[in-house]
Amino acid sequence: MPHPLDTFFAPKSIALIGASRDHEKIPGRLLAMLRKNGYPGALYPINPNYDEIDGLKCFKSVAEIGAPIDLAVIVIPARAVLPALEQCAAAGVKNAVIISSGFAEEGGDSADMQDAIVALAKRTGMRISGPNAEGFYSQAQKVAATFSPTVDVKPEAPDLVAGKRRIGIVAQSGGIGFAIYHRAKALGVALSYVVSAGNESDLGAGEFLDYMVQDASTDVILLFIEGIRDVDKFLVAAKRAAELKKPVIVTKVGRSGAGERAAASHTASMAGWSAAYDAVFAKYGFIVSNDLDEAVTIAAVLTTNPLPKGDRVAVLTVSGGAGIWGADTVSMQGLRVPELSAAIQSQIKQWMPSYGAAGNPVDVTAQGVSSGGLQKSIELFDTSDEVDATLVVLSLSSETRMPFKEAEAEASDRGAEQAGGVLLLHAAVAIRAAGACQVGRRSALGADPCRRRDAAAG
Repeated sequence: MPHPLDTFFAPKSIALIGASRDHEKIPGRLLAMLRKNGYPGALYPINPNYDEIDGLKCFKSVAEIGAPIDLAVIVIPARAVLPALEQCAAAGVKNAVIISSGFAEEGGDSADMQDAIVALAKRTGMRISGPNAEGFYSQAQKVAATFSPTVDVKPEAPDLVAGKRRIGIVAQSGGIGFAIYHRAKALGVALSYVVSAGNESDLGAGEFLDYMVQDASTDVILLFIEGIRDVDKFLVAAKRAAELKKPVIVTKVGRSGAGERAAASHTASMAGWSAAYDAVFAKYGFIVSNDLDEAVTIAAVLTTNPLPKGDRVAVLTVSGGAGIWGADTVSMQGLRVPELSAAIQSQIKQWMPSYGAAGNPVDVTAQGVSSGGLQKSIELFDTSDEVDATLVVLSLSSETRMPFKEAEAEASDRGAEQAGGVLLLHAAVAIRAAGACQVGRRSALGADPCRRRDAAAG
């Protein structure tokens, strides 16, 4: 079913108002990012000072284009924005992203200019994101309507993708939103969208959340919010996410007095009463994380793993101390670390020296690693009906972070898929995700996972 924001996130044509030839400046970078990412639609630079930019015909105004425009990206001085929007509305432009700053976040007359933008959106029906936004990136549609360097195309960089499922990011801070994307990309997590909401004169976090909830290409949603303005729309989207069982991870800032003041000056947001936000998050099953690296890792967990059937976790390690740490972490998140049956323990003991431990936590020791005991134990747990997930804690003392041969790792991966097993590799924060919503992942997480198949966990 079509969504009202389809033409926003997947525009067939884009007008760039304020385009420039200078790639060192934001207007020039916007055009460059769109082209480098292979935007497939029609591009119309608008700047009365140029006849052409980078081989594209440059127009003096949006009215001069004479073709349908799905999206206008506006990056001009603040006082010129409202007249440009009026021209866009007159030309039938459907959506606009205002990159320009200097509106409600400054107060005074600048706030009045934003009020005029709000009125224009209501009067014309044009959907407007921003002002003071960093734009958005639709990876599948190749729409890089942003100046963020995180979407720059570097052909020499390896393409790290751990799975096909994707995260969508909604952030009220453009810098943080694209930083989250950058961290997720380093983990090999695939993206559907990242969008910066800016001052939310029209489109807000609630509507962006709603879009990602219904979007089939978005499997997990990550929110970074200061305060919700479109409360009713946000609550409807949150309820729908819960009904569809689509995981939502949220980082809420502006909880302190100093944070509230900063939020007001950043995007003119009133951060609000933390207890009310937490009540909403709890009601709809949001996973709350106050650490962005943790939030990204949880997203990685949820995008690369099946849901476990229960709360029983096998803790598998090469160090007794690490096993205790893993068991404590799992238990503190409300999960169980059951003692394994005599039959399972008997099998595991065949793959470890006599001084190892097979009860759960399982310590195959360093010798068990070199003899294949670690890999065999993982494969055993993948097919066992005694546990629902496996936490593997490896040593950081070796340059080879995961001492598995590639063929063994691929065989284990296939076996886990067939058995529906869940495998966590050195992922303390991943365990928190499992405790929060009874999910886990069968993937490799660590300091710099997915860098190589045979060196993917810390």
